[in-house]
Amino acid sequence: MQLTQALHRSIQTRGRHIATIYGARERNWQQVGDRVARTAAALHALGLQRGDRVAVLAHNSDNYLELFFSTAWAGLVLVPLNTRWAVPENVYALRDSGARALVVDDAFAEQAVALTAACPVPNLVHIGEAATPAGMHAYETLIATSEPAEDRCASDDDLYAIFYTGGTTGVAKGVMLSHRNFVFSSINWIGSLHLDEDTRYMHVAGFFHLAGASPALAVSFAGGSHVCVPKFEPVTAFQAIQMHKVNYCLLVPTMVNAMINHPDIRAYDLSSVRYCEYGSSSMPDAVLMQAARELPSWEFIQGYGMTECTTLATTLPWKYHFDGPHGASKRLSAGRAAYGIDVKIVDEAGVELPRGVPGEIAVRGAQTMLGYWNKPDATAAAIRNGWLHTGDGAYMDDEGFVYIVDRVKDMIISGAENIYSREVENAVHQHPGVRECAVIGIPSDKWGETVHAVVVLRPGVDLTEAELIAHCRSLIAGYKCPRSVEFREALPLSGAGKIMKNVLREPHWQGRSKAVN
Repeated sequence: MQLTQALHRSIQTRGRHIATIYGARERNWQQVGDRVARTAAALHALGLQRGDRVAVLAHNSDNYLELFFSTAWAGLVLVPLNTRWAVPENVYALRDSGARALVVDDAFAEQAVALTAACPVPNLVHIGEAATPAGMHAYETLIATSEPAEDRCASDDDLYAIFYTGGTTGVAKGVMLSHRNFVFSSINWIGSLHLDEDTRYMHVAGFFHLAGASPALAVSFAGGSHVCVPKFEPVTAFQAIQMHKVNYCLLVPTMVNAMINHPDIRAYDLSSVRYCEYGSSSMPDAVLMQAARELPSWEFIQGYGMTECTTLATTLPWKYHFDGPHGASKRLSAGRAAYGIDVKIVDEAGVELPRGVPGEIAVRGAQTMLGYWNKPDATAAAIRNGWLHTGDGAYMDDEGFVYIVDRVKDMIISGAENIYSREVENAVHQHPGVRECAVIGIPSDKWGETVHAVVVLRPGVDLTEAELIAHCRSLIAGYKCPRSVEFREALPLSGAGKIMKNVLREPHWQGRSKAVN
C-alpha cells in the first residue's frame, strides 16, 4: 500500500480532468502528477534523504495538496504544522520531529524566521503567491528547474506522516501514521462517505488536521476534484460552493452554525452540495435541524474518530438522522463502526462491557497509528493488546450505535479542536502570580465547550482575568487559552490530595444528560 497509488490511478483514469482549483487557478491530474515528480526531484537535490522529515506550515492550497504526494514520491515523511499554534509550540514540533526542511506560504514566511532562529532547519521552501523571501527556495523555481524523478514511495507500514496533537502530560505528541493507515482510511472514506470521481470537494478544514488531510487523500484515490479554500469564513465558503459547483464538503459544527446563521446565506446558490460530513465535535440537535431546513439539498453524515486512528472509526448516515423506522434517538449517537474497524466499549482492564453499560471506546484495525514519535511509553499506554484506547467514554446499544457520554482523558473540545487541560494548566502555572490552577471545559452554545480556568493566586498578588489570558496567549495557541477565569481561595482536594475536577465541573453541567457538549 502506497500513497502515490492514488496519484498514478488518477493520472491514468482522470488525466485531463480537473484535479485542483485554487482561486482562479485550475490544474488537471496530469499536470499535478508532473509537478509532484519534479518537486520530489528538487527535494532530493536539496540533500534530503529517504525518511527525512519535511515540515509544512501553510494554509490550504493546491500547492500544499501536491506536497502530500511529492513527499511520499520522494520517500520522505510529511510533518504538517498547526497554523493556529503559537511559535513555541511549533518550535517544539520542529525539534521533536528533527525536520530537515520547512515549507511555508505567505502567511507564515515571517514566522519562519522566528521558528528557524530557535530551531535551525537546513532548507526553507516558499510555496506562496508573493515574492519569495531571501534565504528561501521558490517552489515554482524548484519545479521548473527539475526533471521528473522516479517514484520512490515507501509502502505498507513505513512511516508516511507525523501529525502533532495536544498531550495529556502538557507536551504535544507526534502521531505516526503509515502508508497502510492512509490507504485503508481512504478506501473507508470512499465506501462510507460516498466519494467518487465526480466528487468536487471543498477543503476548508486545515490540512494540518486529519479532518483536512484524510479527505485530501481519499478524494485523490477516488479521482475527484479538490477546491482548496485557504481557511474557513462563511462568505468565502458560499462563494466557492456557488462558483465551483461544490458537491461535497466537511464542516465542523461551529462552521455549520456560522453558515446557517449568516445573513447572506440565501444570497448564494448552495444547492450543488449533495453530502456534508461533520465531526470533530458533536452537532447540537437544534443546529442540525436548522441546517436541514436551510440547506434541503444537503445530506449530513457524521464521522467520529481521532488522529490516532486516521480519523474514521464510526459513521452515522443521513437516514439515521430522522425519527421513524430507525428510531428517534439514533441521531444523538456517533454512529456505528466504519468498514473494517472493530469497535468495542471496555472497562479499565480492557474487558468488553455489556450493551448499554458506559465504558471507554476502544478501536482496532488497519487505520490504527504506528505509535507516538519518540514516545514509547505513551504508545504502550494508548495501544494495549492491539486495541487503541480513545479516552472517550461511551456506551453501545443493541444495534451497535455508539453514544458518547464523557471523556476518560482530561480533554476539552472547543470549536472542534482538541484541547488538553494539562497544556493550558502548564501555561497558566508559568505566571509568577499563580499558585494553583485547574482547567476544565464548560458548556458553550457557540463552541460546544470553552476553556475555563480556576486559579488560586499567591498571597498579595493582584491579577486580572484579562492579564492572565494575555499571558497564556504568549505561550500557547489562542484557541487553547482560557475564555474565562475564576479566582478562588483554594481548590477542592481529594483524600489523596488530587484536585477534584468533577466538583469544579458539576455546577456548569447541572441538568444535562452527559458531561460533554
